[in-house]
Amino acid sequence: MRTSTRALNRGGPYLTAHLRLSVRWFNGWDPALDEALRLLPEHDCCPHELYGLLVRNPGSARKRTALVTERGVPVAVAGLRQIGRSQWEPVTQWLVPGIVFPARPGYLVPALRALRSDVSVAWWRMNDAPPVVRGMSNLESTPVHRWSFSEDFEGYWRKMKHFKTVQNKRNRCRDFAVAVNPPGSARWVIENWSARWNDQAVSTSDPSLADRILLAEYLEGCGKHYTLVLLDGTKPIAGATNTVHGSDLVAGVIYREPEYDRYGVGDRIIDSVFSFAAEHGFAMLDIGGGHEYKKHWAPQDGERWSFTICPIERVVGKWLLRQQQPIYRKAKRILRRIL
Repeated sequence: MRTSTRALNRGGPYLTAHLRLSVRWFNGWDPALDEALRLLPEHDCCPHELYGLLVRNPGSARKRTALVTERGVPVAVAGLRQIGRSQWEPVTQWLVPGIVFPARPGYLVPALRALRSDVSVAWWRMNDAPPVVRGMSNLESTPVHRWSFSEDFEGYWRKMKHFKTVQNKRNRCRDFAVAVNPPGSARWVIENWSARWNDQAVSTSDPSLADRILLAEYLEGCGKHYTLVLLDGTKPIAGATNTVHGSDLVAGVIYREPEYDRYGVGDRIIDSVFSFAAEHGFAMLDIGGGHEYKKHWAPQDGERWSFTICPIERVVGKWLLRQQQPIYRKAKRILRRIL
């Protein structure tokens, strides 16, 4: 859902703080970045060690890192991944809930502006809606669906007339076992999910693929990532990745083998994630948004945001380029007639 920027608050420090900031770019890792990270807040599900690994992790996309300082004092370390000819995204994009990049409180958005780059940003499980600043465009909000385990989720499914579907899929899948974090399961789910939805070879389909796998395997070792897999004997046939964020469990990606669709393994693995989260004492399960089917599993509760931060001269340049394209096509047609 596209949102008018007038609907959000305009904050004073966000509009001008970037003018005091300096940016130093690195194409590889540097000890200066380690020193800077030690002075910045550490995110609970993205410790500085993991962040450094993400920035250094080789993949199909080019990366670069900005050290943002104010009067020589580090205020942010922004690792970016290239996603287009001149567009970038944070290396944590849609991978780690609640973080864009490490930054001092109040400096995240000023640091984004100070980069003076075309950066696509996911504002996901943050404390507040994004502040509106000059250079922000393509601001969109998406409703998200979450379940609080202070309530009975099966009761909600009954209310939504979804519980019979769940029971039916449980019966169909009764011969399949549910496993948690079997070796290699996160990679299996992520690679197959990426290949399916990008419709390309796994190695080139998704610029974030290698980082998503690294993150899942690192956090699994810390007890902060859970992959649930449905097994037909020893064969994985469906799976879902989930990240711990505070006291909540946050859904990641899901994959099912098409040949098992007749069993309803997709519904069965989602059902299993709800049971797992409830049994392990999580306060809430966040299944995200963007798909109509999610309303049957959990009610809407909050929003997530996405936007682009881009210097005004780049915005104008892209607009001029779009205006030139029809002229170019018309000239090309004329030349074809003449020649």
